[in-house]
Amino acid sequence: MHSIRVKAEYREGLAMDVIVIIIIGVIFAAIGQVSWKLGMNQVGQLATLDLTTLSTVLLNPFVLLGFVMYGLSTIFWLIALSKKDLSFVYPFISLTYVLVLVLSSLVLKEDIGINKLAGTLIIMFGLVIIARS
Repeated sequence: MHSIRVKAEYREGLAMDVIVIIIIGVIFAAIGQVSWKLGMNQVGQLATLDLTTLSTVLLNPFVLLGFVMYGLSTIFWLIALSKKDLSFVYPFISLTYVLVLVLSSLVLKEDIGINKLAGTLIIMFGLVIIARS
């Protein structure tokens, strides 16, 4: 009986460790998205995608920062996948949407309507259910 309880506690601890790893990855991904948007705000709307325009986009400091953030996010994602099933880990990607929504409002001063807020709450509720499985 003691052995079963220890195994259950170990699995719960492992799940929490993985959730922390996923959240770190989500934070990097969300910062990457906001960085890309800040960079594209500086570059402006793209009328064409020629070599000059592409180099302007890819050399923008915010766009470069976005790539770095996504690289870091990928590293944490791979660590999480090494520890838990994909069917457990993958739904947590939706946390990126939640964090991007918040950062869009705070950093980019974008409006958040009631529909986006309601959808975000539904996403968070779903993640609580998945995390408990």
